[in-house]
Amino acid sequence: MKVMVNIVAIVVLVGTIVGGKLYWNKQTAAETSNFVGNKAISNEVSSETENRSWEEYTKNLPKSIIVKLEKAKKSGKPMNLLIVGSQATSTDSTGWPAMFKETLKNTYGSLINVKVLEYKDTTTLDFVRNREYEDIVKEKPDVLLFEPFLLNDNGTVGITNTLDNLNVIMSHVTTSNLDLVTILQPSQPVYNATNYPKEAEALKVFAEEKGYEYLNHWSAWPDYRSEKILDYLVQKQHIPTKKGNKAWANYLKEYFTNS
Repeated sequence: MKVMVNIVAIVVLVGTIVGGKLYWNKQTAAETSNFVGNKAISNEVSSETENRSWEEYTKNLPKSIIVKLEKAKKSGKPMNLLIVGSQATSTDSTGWPAMFKETLKNTYGSLINVKVLEYKDTTTLDFVRNREYEDIVKEKPDVLLFEPFLLNDNGTVGITNTLDNLNVIMSHVTTSNLDLVTILQPSQPVYNATNYPKEAEALKVFAEEKGYEYLNHWSAWPDYRSEKILDYLVQKQHIPTKKGNKAWANYLKEYFTNS
């Protein structure tokens, strides 16, 4: 009788263990399935959010640049943005290009690769004579953001010659890069100038006639006729101060990121 009781106890124990394991396996499988399913949904949502977020930043950009960004997204190869200009377009870490580059990195991540070429105290005439436009050609940019030495030319080259030189520069740059998107922008404003604002306006007209984008970042600065602008420029006004660089960078941030 005692033996019989022990056998029944063993059978019950084994049944309990087997039943418990089957239940545990079933629960684990269900939880794993839910986790995988939720993870897939989460990844899908994250992907959609990522796609939607970078596209929303492009609302101020022309279609030509948006197409290049879409291509970069699909191919995994970044769009190359080349920034070229005078000493005002400084490669220094405190210059507006560095601020702007950081903005693009935070907004678009690896979609945009940025490089800056600075030419101190250079005029458009120097740029042509020294064939420095070949530097741009070698970089093969997708987008060129060009500050064509307008302030350095002021009073020395003359706006008619500036635009002629710019024509020469761009003809060389675009010959081997027909798909290039070019954006022109003036140098920084200067206090109480007379002819210089007219030259900036002439550059804008030139850009419109040639089919280039034109960015008038002066709208982010104080009025050039106001003494307030002196806080944005160093004493000789050939480069911006910290305030000036920030104003310039903020304008470009608004244009390129809609924020």
